Amino acid sequence: MTTIADVARAAGVSVATVSRTLHGSLKVDPRTRERVLAVAAELEYVASPTATSLASGRTNVVAVVAPMMSRWFFASIVTTIEFALREAGYHVLLMVLDEPPEEGRSRLTPEMFAKRVDGIIWLNVAVSSPELALLRRLSLPMVCVGTPIDQAPTVMIDDHEAARAAVQHVLDLGHTEIAYVGTAVRSIAHMSTPAARVAAYRQALTEAGITPRDGWVIASDWTADAAGADVEPVLRGTPRPTAVVAASDEMAIGVMGTARRLGLRVPDDLSVIGIDDHTFAHAMGLSTVQQDVPAQGRAAVELLLAGMRERCDAPAVRLEMRTALIARDTTAPPARS
Repeated sequence: MTTIADVARAAGVSVATVSRTLHGSLKVDPRTRERVLAVAAELEYVASPTATSLASGRTNVVAVVAPMMSRWFFASIVTTIEFALREAGYHVLLMVLDEPPEEGRSRLTPEMFAKRVDGIIWLNVAVSSPELALLRRLSLPMVCVGTPIDQAPTVMIDDHEAARAAVQHVLDLGHTEIAYVGTAVRSIAHMSTPAARVAAYRQALTEAGITPRDGWVIASDWTADAAGADVEPVLRGTPRPTAVVAASDEMAIGVMGTARRLGLRVPDDLSVIGIDDHTFAHAMGLSTVQQDVPAQGRAAVELLLAGMRERCDAPAVRLEMRTALIARDTTAPPARS
């Protein structure tokens, strides 16, 4: 393995000159710089990340804290974030924290962050009081996606408006018997998204003069399998809804699977709409309210890079990304009795 001493020897300069050249020092003669860089490239020399961080005080590493990496949203946004940070010269340290912490218990330690990362992107993870105190002590630049933490810049969508658009779509088609899947269970109870979306469903129905039926507002774990199982008693019941609004496309896909298994035709017997515009939504003809997940990831990276450059307490930014209704094949007017 090539060392910095090998580069210095081949270029006929000191190790200190090679170090200054590779760190972009203006004190190196341009001709010497050109020779050193050419030799380093020829020998395929790669500077030690540890040595580089000790010299610069920076690690060029960003922590991305995420829950439930099996979920489409988080997998998609982490991929975008990793690509964007790599283009900016940063590496990602991924920390997956799957379960919400109990009050008084922390899953994070100072050693996980201190002197290891230059900044943090926090993706809708529940934070305990000890963890919040730790983040404040670390005082690292941080950007949130989804639920805000303290005064950190946050990238988000208007969850209330997204759900309202989905409900209004089936109302405009003439549906009045409308069920909803996606109220919070314990594993996602900390997130603002489930509460905002079910509140929008209730509000839209109330304004239309419709009272949601008992049992038609369904808690689920936000997976296709869970939603399919949770909605089955309602779809077997009498009366049954003519439309189901799901708080995510993954849950909508689960609802469609159960409807098909029960012999219900979508959209002839049951209209289904979700929120997200999941990778499979177009292929399945799923009506949905689209959120641009890659755009949220890129925006989070841009905000974090700006914060790391400035290293100052900037005013809190709430960057709200747009959503858009996309009507496809799974919604239609209710069948006539």
